[in-house]
Amino acid sequence: MDSSGSPIPPHSRAARLLEGPATLKLVADYFEGRIDGRTFRAKYGHYRVISANPLVIEPEQGSFVYLQKFGAVVFWNCSDRVIAALHEELGVLVELGTRVEGVRDHLMVHIGAPEEHVGFSEVWLRDFTLDRLKIVSLALAQSVALEHFEVSVRGAMAKFEPVMAGLARHGRLFLTHLEAMKIIGFTMEIRAAVLENLTLFDDPPETWESESLAHLDSELFGQFDLAERLSAIQQKLAYLSDAAARVIDLLTTRKTHRLEWVVIALIAVEVVFFLVEKLPKLLRH
Repeated sequence: MDSSGSPIPPHSRAARLLEGPATLKLVADYFEGRIDGRTFRAKYGHYRVISANPLVIEPEQGSFVYLQKFGAVVFWNCSDRVIAALHEELGVLVELGTRVEGVRDHLMVHIGAPEEHVGFSEVWLRDFTLDRLKIVSLALAQSVALEHFEVSVRGAMAKFEPVMAGLARHGRLFLTHLEAMKIIGFTMEIRAAVLENLTLFDDPPETWESESLAHLDSELFGQFDLAERLSAIQQKLAYLSDAAARVIDLLTTRKTHRLEWVVIALIAVEVVFFLVEKLPKLLRH
């Protein structure tokens, strides 16, 4: 890649980004919203761009940042100063929300290993190429995104648990209509956000052309338990969707019953007025 910041050509994907043995520390953070690579590049054109899609930049020599469109950012061998600067710059982007506090993932990558394999919180690579950076980064990005979704879904489940417990024990909703609708709204918002982002958890295109890269991606996918975690989230979302539908039905029934009682009360009032007005005349006759 030249010094103008243009992406390196496709044939350079297998070129080594670093020479010699090295151990790199990875940190992954998650932002609410979406990262638009073009907007970032237009606003912060001083960064050296290694790849345009997904966006990979080199803020300092020997350090790299991978920005995934679904909100995850993976820092490779970056100082605290660089991480803080990127956090601030990303926070300025209109399309992106705030960084999710308490959601972070780590990984150690060892370069120069005789054989590539994946262990607990560690990865050994023969060479450090752009393709390998993308594959490792995507797995870590997916993991930190799933962590955010898991926290969000747990929050939605926690809001519904007392509602369903009240139904189980007493057979009724101990909520006002407004309280119930707020819980349903929160739950549906979480469900929509999760479902929108789960469609992005596909195999990286780099694995289509290389058996070794496909094997690395498979190992990472298994080490981070991505399939199991995805399945658990989808099952909880199905439960939340069903629970929300049940609550809406109960709210509709309760509203209908209230309207029926209102009608009965109005009829009763009319009867009372009739009796008060007409009964004395009837008794005189």
